[in-house]
Amino acid sequence: MSKFFRRPATPGVSLRSDLPDRRAAGLLCWLGSAALLAGCSDGDGRVPVYPVKGKVTVAGEVPEGALLVLYPAARGGENELRPSAKVKHDGSFHLTTYEADDGAPSGEYTATIQWNKLIKRGQDYVGGPNVIDKRYTSRDTSPWKVTVTTGPNELPPIEIQKQAN
Repeated sequence: MSKFFRRPATPGVSLRSDLPDRRAAGLLCWLGSAALLAGCSDGDGRVPVYPVKGKVTVAGEVPEGALLVLYPAARGGENELRPSAKVKHDGSFHLTTYEADDGAPSGEYTATIQWNKLIKRGQDYVGGPNVIDKRYTSRDTSPWKVTVTTGPNELPPIEIQKQAN
């Protein structure tokens, strides 16, 4: 029979003989959890990211909903990180790499942007054709270069003059 289910040898004696074992088990669980949490916070394999925000306009118009993607200047193949952002109603954006608005790794990038304005089709709105100059949609042709440094980054505003026809 387990020591947890033994009857006391003497009436009125408590079954607290298992207390040291419980304390040891609790301490081991606590230490294991603490070690696991500490291991996850710094050793998760993620490259450090830094907050990045900016503003963009296209021919004086805010490209709300446009998708921005940063491509590293040094190509990294399938595993390269490509921070991205969706342009908000005021033209601002905050880059995301792992979690919403967390930023981008430091480095040199080529930025691309694509804006498929919504058009009304019947009772619905659907994405229309891209209305931004096509050279801004490819990492190979975009003239938009971005540098992300360690610490918070505020990119200079960009005004894209020409729209695609």
